[in-house]
Amino acid sequence: MGLQARTGREPVGASRDVTRPEASKGIAACSEDAVRPYGPGPDPGRATAVGTVFVSGMHSGPNPSPGLSVARSLRLAWPDLRIVGLDYSAESSGLHSELLDDLVCLPSWKRAHLATWVEQMGRLLEPDDAVLIPCLDLEVRLLATELAAHDRILGPSKTALRLVGKPPVEAAERLGLRSAAYQTDTSWQAIDQFIRRSPDGVWVKGQHYDAYRAFTARAALARGDVVQRTWGGGWHLEAHVAGQECSIVFCALDGRLLDAVFITKAMVTTEGKTWAGEVAELDGTLHERLADLVADALWTGGGELELIRGWNGELTLMEINPRLPAWIHGASVCGANLPAALVAGRVADPGRRLTPGFTRVVEEIPVHPALGITPIAWVVGGASRAGDKRHSGMPSLGQRRLLPPEDAEGSEEPIGSHPASAALAGEAAVLLAETAVHTDGSAAHTSGFEELLDPPGSAATPSRHLLLPLFTEQVRALRREVEGLGRVLLAHSVKTCPEPAVLREAARLGMAAEAISLAELDAADRLGMAAERAILNGPGKWWPATDRVRCFAFFADSVAELRALHALLDSGFQLEAAVVGVRVAPAGLVSRFGIPLHEREAMAKTLPLLGALAERLKARWGLHFHFAQSALGAPRWQRECAAALSAADPLAEQLGQPPAVLDIGGGWHVDDLPYLRASLGYVLAHGPAVARDGDPLLVLEPGKLVTQPSAAVVTQVLARRESHRGYDIVVDAAEGDMPETPFHPHPVARFDGSRWVPLRPGRSRILGRSCMEHDVLSIRLDLSDVRVGDHLAFGMCGAYDTSMAYDFGRGTAPRELGQP
Repeated sequence: MGLQARTGREPVGASRDVTRPEASKGIAACSEDAVRPYGPGPDPGRATAVGTVFVSGMHSGPNPSPGLSVARSLRLAWPDLRIVGLDYSAESSGLHSELLDDLVCLPSWKRAHLATWVEQMGRLLEPDDAVLIPCLDLEVRLLATELAAHDRILGPSKTALRLVGKPPVEAAERLGLRSAAYQTDTSWQAIDQFIRRSPDGVWVKGQHYDAYRAFTARAALARGDVVQRTWGGGWHLEAHVAGQECSIVFCALDGRLLDAVFITKAMVTTEGKTWAGEVAELDGTLHERLADLVADALWTGGGELELIRGWNGELTLMEINPRLPAWIHGASVCGANLPAALVAGRVADPGRRLTPGFTRVVEEIPVHPALGITPIAWVVGGASRAGDKRHSGMPSLGQRRLLPPEDAEGSEEPIGSHPASAALAGEAAVLLAETAVHTDGSAAHTSGFEELLDPPGSAATPSRHLLLPLFTEQVRALRREVEGLGRVLLAHSVKTCPEPAVLREAARLGMAAEAISLAELDAADRLGMAAERAILNGPGKWWPATDRVRCFAFFADSVAELRALHALLDSGFQLEAAVVGVRVAPAGLVSRFGIPLHEREAMAKTLPLLGALAERLKARWGLHFHFAQSALGAPRWQRECAAALSAADPLAEQLGQPPAVLDIGGGWHVDDLPYLRASLGYVLAHGPAVARDGDPLLVLEPGKLVTQPSAAVVTQVLARRESHRGYDIVVDAAEGDMPETPFHPHPVARFDGSRWVPLRPGRSRILGRSCMEHDVLSIRLDLSDVRVGDHLAFGMCGAYDTSMAYDFGRGTAPRELGQP
């Protein structure tokens, strides 16, 4: 029998003994050897004996499907039961297993004709003694939709599948479990904000399938696009929950819970798949709640609740799978044979004793004589093809829109009447309100920048416009946040916006200058920010070379810099500073900056050099922490800051005096100002004792938090073309005008002839004029009303979008190089 014959329109069986022609003519009707599960005794669960069990999802590889594990459990219970493996690819390795009596290989999902597939499944289940245990997530959904409540399909109904919707908030509520924080708004702004408030990262989860971990908004957006392209459904974010991976596996028949056990995963593969686990009975309360849940859902079939047990023992429900897991035979060999209980319709023996755990092993078997060896394939580079269970083309189910719409599953009737269900909508709304930037489809973040812009007129574009009132507003808001916190000096990070008008305004508002070069220090001094109040930071702060420097404080970036300073002073360099200090490297992050004072050797080298330098300059000492809060989010930033500054205690003990200054920096996200006070409170409470007892001056330099709103870039549309997303708009600005475009979303407004109107979220893109692939200025916008010649304005272009901008493609290189 060739593969073509087995992948045709008709269901085709293939006996392991290919010499028996009758075995290859298809699935036989009820076998004379049909057995009554669990022996010949009374069977309270099923009225009809089961003779044949079809089990789907037979791939067995590094990321296995559950079918072979289910089949092994059934064979463990009934050696004579007829078990037929069902799959959609001849490359599904479990089909080779000797424990199968027959196999059925239907057309791949890429080729499958839905009506024909329904007919084939119906014919398989025509015999009265045949049942099907579906083991593929999307197949379960399709069966529930197309074959409705078929009494010989041991899988959940369309209504019951409401329970497995993601995120599983309703089920968690019913079970008394926590659910992870989530975000369903997939706009760039909402994702960016949610990730900053998820210190352990997030999971990008497809509604149908797949999950990827991400730590940045760009990575999440990229993963989300992959999920959408691969599976054809929507996606959302869930916060990562740290802890021990666990599961509850269960089976039920017509809403009657037959068996359930609790698994703690002892070992997982690099793909996160269970390799060994501890098996235990489910505790009474959780068992009762699960029984109520499946009863209300009239659940039939297997199911798995994926959980995380926090270090405090609290369980968080992450996901519900509508089928038995691929490790289910591990539970069976421990004494909880759920596949057998499902087929028998029998409730678990309350007096059973479970073996405590299981492990999996790799097993080599001969290939099925009819299937032969899997074709050898090669990929680029000459490596062998990696094992993959998607050769059946399962993703095409979503791509071909064969799955029911997400909001249509089980919409005919509600599950149960538990009072928690009524409160659920409110709970979900609270979760969204806490995390979402905007959920009503209205305009994206603007901070009102467009209200300060004049009409574009006939001026050349692209053009940059300073919005000084927004800078002033941010500084004043920052000052209100830190009122009452002690002795605080606000510093303006010159590198984030060196515009003269901004420096003058910063001086007027009483800010000190934080400079990373002597040129910056000089410019700030000339524009009103006195050098004797300024702070010097960064690895190149003594550039350009000079013989005399005066500042309030400086912080050496390395031990080498401390040594170099001593050498400079020996050579006659004149340095005046009230405070000398060092920048401390974060202990839990990779950074090119600072001294790792958490390492004994680094501390031992730093102490004498710092002490001697303070003595030479007759200065006090200080400590500086700097890492971008916008990259970490407030919870993680404050932990890193407190941990790093803790080095101040041993330094104070060895130097014999508390620090005069604790300098805290690291560009804060403009949206996170409301979190700044709490984060500083955390640092003071959990950081060094000298921060509380020594009364140091707290220098605060939140960088782009105050400067990012202070500029906008106005541009004009050069081209408009349709794309599969909507529209691609090309403008006369490029990433040289806004170098930060890859790293954070910029609000965009369109001039409609009389005023600037914020653009709404959508699916289209704004592309820069350069020829670089990555010159994409904005994504996920509604550009349906934008036309060639229209003016668009990008907000949030202060900070590095201003200080690091450069001319590109304007033919100014000779001028920049000093040539005529």
